[in-house]
Amino acid sequence: MKSLICAASVAMMLVVGGMASRNTATAAADDPESISKIMSTLHKGKKAPMSVLKTALKSDTPDWAAVKKESEAYAKHSADMPKNDPPKGDAEAFKKLAKAYADFAKDLEGAAKKEDLAATQAAFKKISGSCKSCHEAHKED
Repeated sequence: MKSLICAASVAMMLVVGGMASRNTATAAADDPESISKIMSTLHKGKKAPMSVLKTALKSDTPDWAAVKKESEAYAKHSADMPKNDPPKGDAEAFKKLAKAYADFAKDLEGAAKKEDLAATQAAFKKISGSCKSCHEAHKED
């Protein structure tokens, strides 16, 4: 009888522990990436999507596999941008700029999937052109 109670107790602890760890993982997955993490991932270094795309999209025949991969990364990470609060400045103005940034990244991803060079270059240009206005209003000094 004692071994049955002990076994039932262990099984219950495993079930409760599994549920608790799943809830923690779900909560972490729901938290958006920070602005600094997004910017670092997408813009810093020679292997960052910004650098790879900038180089690839200068060619008349880019490596579409690389362009698609980096465009997907852009869309994935930039989607969290509007979920953040700005380090400074008006929150609504930031949300508007951040949403535009994420929308440009979705456009980039869509154009890359179609291997439409002109549309991919145009979307990338919009992303590149969006930096200054957001940084001036919302980036901490």
